[in-house]
This record gives sequence, C-alpha cells and structure tokens, in this order.
Amino acid sequence: MNAHDLLALAEAKRVLFIGETIHDVYHYGHAQGRPMKESIPCLEHSHSEEWRGGVHASADHARTLCAKVDVASWVAIRKERWIEEAHTRKLFEVYGPIERLNSVRVPLVDYDRVCVNDYGHDMFDSATIELICDQSSFLALNVQTNSGNYGFNLATKWPRADYLCCQEFEARLATQNRAGPIEASLEKLSEFARRVAVTRGGAGAIGMEDGKITAQPAVSTQVVDTLGAGDAFFAVTAVLAGDVPMAELLRIGNAAGALKVGWVGHRKSVTKQELLQVLK
Repeated sequence: MNAHDLLALAEAKRVLFIGETIHDVYHYGHAQGRPMKESIPCLEHSHSEEWRGGVHASADHARTLCAKVDVASWVAIRKERWIEEAHTRKLFEVYGPIERLNSVRVPLVDYDRVCVNDYGHDMFDSATIELICDQSSFLALNVQTNSGNYGFNLATKWPRADYLCCQEFEARLATQNRAGPIEASLEKLSEFARRVAVTRGGAGAIGMEDGKITAQPAVSTQVVDTLGAGDAFFAVTAVLAGDVPMAELLRIGNAAGALKVGWVGHRKSVTKQELLQVLK
C-alpha cells in the first residue's frame, strides 16, 4: 500500500483530543555575556512569540488527515522560554501557575478515536481516567515526563490503551528499566497497551504489536527546534494505529517528527501534503 492509501485510512475518522492547554511563549534576544557580579546569562530582549500549544498543537497536526478533529481541555499552563536568537538556543524556562478552565462534558462515544495528551499537569485524576477508559471505543494515549512532573506522571497510571506512544526515557521510567534493552520496556508496556510505539530521537522509533517488535530509522533532517516533535509523531500515528502495520505506522510518525523539528515552536502544523512528500 502506498503512502497516499495509508493516510486515506484516516479520512473518515471523527477524532477527539483531550489534554492540557499549554501557552508556549518564546522570548528572543541576543546574548550579552555574564554580568560581572552574577553567575547568570544576560540577554538583550528583541521580541516574543506566543502559541496555543499542548493538546491544541497536537490536534492541529491531525486536522488535514481526518474528517473531524475536536479538542477538550480544562487545564491550562503557561510555559515561557528565553531563547538566544542567533541559533534558536533555549537558555531557561519558567512555568506559570496551573489554570482551571470551564469543563465541558463531551460524549466520547461520538468519536472513532479518543487521543489523550497527558502532560502531567493535574488534569487526569483517577475518576477521569476511569471514565475515558470505559467510554472510548479506541483510546490512543501519550503520557509525558517534564521538569514539573519528573517521575510522577507515568504511562502505567492508565489501566488500558489501544495505542500508547511515548519517548524512550518515558518508557524506561514507566518500566523501571534504566539501562536494559528498550525491548524489555515495550514488553512490559504491552501488558496494558495493545500497541506501543517508542520514539528515540535520532535513533528513530521502535514499536510492538501482537508480540512482534519492529523498528524504523529516523528521517534525516535539519533540526531547528525539537519542541512538539513527540506530539506530531503521536497525532498522526494515533489516528492510524490499528489500521496500518506497525512498520508503516512508525515510518509515518518519523516523517511527522522530521517535519516538526524543521520549524520554530508551533509556527506551523504538519499537513497531509507535506507528509506525502516526505513519504515518497
């Protein structure tokens, strides 16, 4: 099956993305060296950019692939990064307070896929997790580790998933596999997730389905900014998991990740046409 036919399998799907809203802010400037009396970097500010990231950025990557893409979010957080502009080098990051948004009850049964972006900012309590697991006909899950939840937001807090996608270190944390073969983590995660995909940066991606492990190399590309690359991989694979073989799923995800790292922040989203160009 060619790439066009593979992506066409998502065309009729109604998809709901659930997760935290992240207001991603980049403050750009020019490095001024170190102040005489402080051990801190000094930056001459030039301008700032702000995007609606988190679950919204993830969902945007799937919009040209599916018939309907909706978002449900009732938690928001602001994350500000200070950037050395000449090389788009991040210097430090500041988290804002968590904001509780108005919650809207969404009928999960109306969707072919429910895709959860769990960023670990206290949106998914045990009752919410139980409801999502019970009412989703196909549950795709992405559970992330970051500086605000290190070691406390593990994929294993979810009792089931039809598709689980995470980064290698997140998979190792969830399975207490610090230095062993990554295949061991895939086997443990597959005990509650029917399909598992683990992204490995420059080493590509590895997946497991029906007891079989498959790997795909990364797509060679120029890396401008890694922010949101995992979200792009997850979004395009979540709407196709179970419909295409794992090898093809990983290849499509790697293509999406390669596209995403080619631009700064959330200035753009992955599109179907761009995916087809990479997957030729």
